[in-house]
Formats: sequence, structure tokens, C-alpha cells
Amino acid sequence: MKTPITTLLFVIVFVLGSYGQFLNHDIGVSIGSTSLQSDYGERGNFDSEWRNNGFTLAVSHHLSLYNHTIRWDPNDIIRNHLTIKTEFRYLSNTRLRHFGEWVKESRQSLGANKLRAMEGNLSKTSLSLNLDIHLKPLEEFVHPYTNIKINPYITGGVAYSFYNVDVSSELGEVSPGNDSVLFETFRGEALRLGDGEALSLQFGLGTKYKITPKLDLFAQFAYQYFFSDEIDGLNADVPQNQNNEWLLNFQFGLILHLNYNNPLFY
Repeated sequence: MKTPITTLLFVIVFVLGSYGQFLNHDIGVSIGSTSLQSDYGERGNFDSEWRNNGFTLAVSHHLSLYNHTIRWDPNDIIRNHLTIKTEFRYLSNTRLRHFGEWVKESRQSLGANKLRAMEGNLSKTSLSLNLDIHLKPLEEFVHPYTNIKINPYITGGVAYSFYNVDVSSELGEVSPGNDSVLFETFRGEALRLGDGEALSLQFGLGTKYKITPKLDLFAQFAYQYFFSDEIDGLNADVPQNQNNEWLLNFQFGLILHLNYNNPLFY
């Protein structure tokens, strides 16, 4: 299970060692909101898809190669448009609840009461390696002699997450072997509480806005798909709960260009 992290670190070290003297280093910080799609709630229900959300905080490191040579080649896509981004993201305690037809207040059955009383709590940290592809050349965007203020981009990569998840109920204590207060679907082997790890893929769209020559404002909307159905602490063996977890994340923040005064800029 540790292999993905080892691979990520190897790639980062290899890139730094090969192109260290030519790389441009940027540091970013951001905050955001995440909506987790899981076994909680009715699939396709608006509240289930948008109200199981949490707060995120991220720190990122951006590497680009547009200073690799003094002579600028506008046809060099790799050096002019690509950035390798590593990111550490923390998802705060996220409340997971059931929404939809089966938990409406008009339903007063024992099963409905158990679903309404049930709540999950998720915390997650992720390390990701991403490739950002910018629409406009990075050198023209960063340098002060241009009038380019906005630079949209698409992003994609792989992430490895460590998480902790718990399940509680207003009707009583929940623990392995003591789960009678839960809806029958989520008892026994369906409960996967505690610490876990998961690999995921993520894709998104974003844009950067140049505030000053050294500072950018950015916003990004991304989709993340997990190769796991246990992020929410549930893995019920029923048809309606067989899909892996995925989430939508919106974040915005600032990026600082650390190499702005590099002589190769001029």
C-alpha cells in the first residue's frame, strides 16, 4: 500500500535532480469546499450530492521549465505550457448524512428514524502529483512586459490519501459488534471504521489571474475518483451501494513566484 507514495517521491526527486538549475519554483496556498458522493443518501438526490461537504486547506509546489534555455521557443509546448504540481491537501471533519425520499420527516418507520439519526465523520489528508496544462505560454504570463492577466488551465494527476472515518447515531453508541441502532444495510461487515488509505485520480479546470508580477490569484474546480468504496466508512453489499466514492472540490488561493528575480527572466 506504500508503493504509490514511494513512486510519487521518486518522480519528484528525479525531476528536481535533472532540471534543478532551470526550474521555476512557485508556492501556492488555498482554501476550498469539498462535496463527497458516497453511500450516504439517495443517489441522484441534490442534497445528497451537495450537502455532504467539508472545508479543505491545501499547500502546493509548482515546477515549470520555461527558463530551461535563454532563447525562448514559442513552439516548445512542454516548457511553455506545462507545470508539475505537488499538493498536500487536508479535508477537515466532514459530516455525512442521509438525504432523500427515505429520510423525509413524513416517514416515521423505525428504518427511517435510524437513517435520520445516523451520521458519519471523515477527516482526510492527500498527497498528489498533477500536471497543469496552461492555455497561454507561462513565460508571457509571468513576465512583466506582457499584458496577459488571465491564464486558464486544465489539470490531472494521481493522489494518495490517508483518512479516518467514524459513524455515530443519535439513538446510541456505534462500534463493531454494537451496531443495532443502525439501519440493517449498514451493520456488521458493512462498517469499515477507523484509519484507511486510498489511491485516486483527479481532473479539473482552473484559471490564474496575475495580481502583481510575483503573485497570482487562482481558482480551480476538480473531480476526484477513489479506487475505494470505504472512504465513508461503509461498504454495504447491496446494489445501490456498490459504486466507489468520488468528490467535487472547489478551491481558490494565491501563488507566489519564487524565481521572479532570476536573471534568465531578462
